[in-house]
Amino acid sequence: MGKKLALSFLLLLSAGVASSQAAVAKPVYKWISANEYYFILPVGQDLHLSGSGDTINVKPWGFGFRAVGHEKFSKTGGLQFQSIKVDSPGTGRNTFYLWDLLLGMEYIAPKVQGKPLRFTASAVADLGMSDTTLYAVPVISAGILYATEENTDTPTGLTFDIYYRFTDIDLDNVGSGAGTLRPALGFKAGYIFEGFWTTKEK
Repeated sequence: MGKKLALSFLLLLSAGVASSQAAVAKPVYKWISANEYYFILPVGQDLHLSGSGDTINVKPWGFGFRAVGHEKFSKTGGLQFQSIKVDSPGTGRNTFYLWDLLLGMEYIAPKVQGKPLRFTASAVADLGMSDTTLYAVPVISAGILYATEENTDTPTGLTFDIYYRFTDIDLDNVGSGAGTLRPALGFKAGYIFEGFWTTKEK
């Protein structure tokens, strides 16, 4: 009887150790974030001036910050700033600014060992403000990620994207009165850094 009790005790102890080891190996969480910092390159787009009726070419430039997920499809969001200079004989030289909140979804092609280039695409809602004007426009983008770290789940590396804004942005103040930014293509270049969160074990 004593041998049976001792054997049962040893079996229970072994099961407990195995269970503890399994618990240690279990990740606390799987989501790993990354942060993209980027520059908006100055590419020409049309600005219609309501006062004079003229349409002039402007070249917005700016910068932004965006959260990036490591999964194939991930939520994304960020903030960006743009500065636009207006130079017209009828209005003179003026500058106005756009402040944008971006919210949407992103696709990143799965990583392949030995191939650092990965395709990316996103669709976001651009919720913005300029002076006292609020606006909301849809934006899609496509680009490439040159992964500088292949042995990590976090997609870190250089980025280059082409984006397209679908609709007009009607603004009350473009430096000298009301105006409308027409739909336009844009380019941005940046770098994705590993975020603060990492996979940890219990």
